[in-house]
Amino acid sequence: MYPQGVTTNSESGVAADFLEAYSLVFAAMEQYDLVLNLHGEVPGSPPSDNISLEEAFLPELKRLHEKFPRLRCILEASRFPSLTAQYYTDTLQHCSTAAALDASASNFAALILKHMGSVGTITAHHLYLTRDISQADPLAFCKPIPQTPLHRDALIKAVCSDDPKFFFGSDSAPHPLASKTQGRQPVPAGVFTQPFATQLVILALQEAIERGVIEEHEVTQERLEQFLSRSGRRFYKLPDPAAKGPYKIVLERKGETIPTSIRSADGTLEIGLSRPTVPIFSLRWLS
Repeated sequence: MYPQGVTTNSESGVAADFLEAYSLVFAAMEQYDLVLNLHGEVPGSPPSDNISLEEAFLPELKRLHEKFPRLRCILEASRFPSLTAQYYTDTLQHCSTAAALDASASNFAALILKHMGSVGTITAHHLYLTRDISQADPLAFCKPIPQTPLHRDALIKAVCSDDPKFFFGSDSAPHPLASKTQGRQPVPAGVFTQPFATQLVILALQEAIERGVIEEHEVTQERLEQFLSRSGRRFYKLPDPAAKGPYKIVLERKGETIPTSIRSADGTLEIGLSRPTVPIFSLRWLS
């Protein structure tokens, strides 16, 4: 569910009074155990300099849960790094934006992630981008807009937490290279990561180890599988892929780097990639 006008191509999104307008839809989704994917952001300008559009959405989230307590929701945890940090109390002290929230809304939002039917997805690119990088590089510009290094590191810790409430969601958004680099305003929001999403997650974790944010022993195969595959499937109540066959990936160092761009088979469409020329693992599937 996209609020109207909050990101690229969302002009036909839902209006500000979505809770009343779609209450029958939400009731039916709750009754039949359907999942609501939320782009948690209010349209327009934030109510103050100390509160982001994402944080201003939290009271709406509170109202939604109060009215439909059994409705299972997926939020973008990448959109709420302050909330993600609040979930982990050891990083709470670093989050100035969280302190600006109304206490009841903020605490309730943390509570629904911890104990209720909501989860949060984290993208590959929000594990390495910051606001400065995203705003300087059109190929790295996306929404939610990445925030500070401390908020990025809170997302890193969530990935390594072994907590099923947080799992991978690519939010990979291909835009023609020309629309990103030839001065179009506004620059379309979105980072194209899909061909290298797994490698970018692992690269971000490697860099976090080098910065001392996490330790090497925290990045295990079991935790990576849970974040990238198992937790999301379980939340959607999909069968375990192991029941159908031993689907595995193999990551190897073969000198591969991220290309500058990728072209369609007929050569008519070119999509730019963030982090070009960066060394990554090569990935192949076993089945």
